[in-house]
Amino acid sequence: MVTAASEQILTEYKVIVQDPVYPVDLIIDSVSSISSSCNLTLTCSTEDSNISSTFTCTGKTCHQEGGEKSKVTKSGSSLHVSLSHVSIICNHSNQVSWLQKKTAADHLCLQYTEAERLSGVSICLVKKVVFSVGLIIMVLAVISVHLMEKFDKQK
Repeated sequence: MVTAASEQILTEYKVIVQDPVYPVDLIIDSVSSISSSCNLTLTCSTEDSNISSTFTCTGKTCHQEGGEKSKVTKSGSSLHVSLSHVSIICNHSNQVSWLQKKTAADHLCLQYTEAERLSGVSICLVKKVVFSVGLIIMVLAVISVHLMEKFDKQK
């Protein structure tokens, strides 16, 4: 029989149980275009935290401008925004698991600048077409009146 007096503690362990990380979300807050560059502001968020960062893309090259790049969340996990080639990655991780969301930065900028360009061109194009058609109709009207008068005089 072993008594309490003869028990000896050989080793102690501190066990911390971590849950898997919360799902992560990557939200595009704004996209703006100035000449040949495009600025994206994104928010990377989880259930218990969020960070925001700005990226500037020129052609096919993007770089991170400002805002938080990483943050330790309330639950002790890590929230990180990074750039890999032309993809923006929002990563939420701890020692047990990780989740991430990606978005293509160059694709967002191309969509924005293309839509902006098309909307500007289409309004201008409509004005040009309407003006041109109106001018052609007026010229044809003058010519037909002139021809009608000429044919009337010949009869």
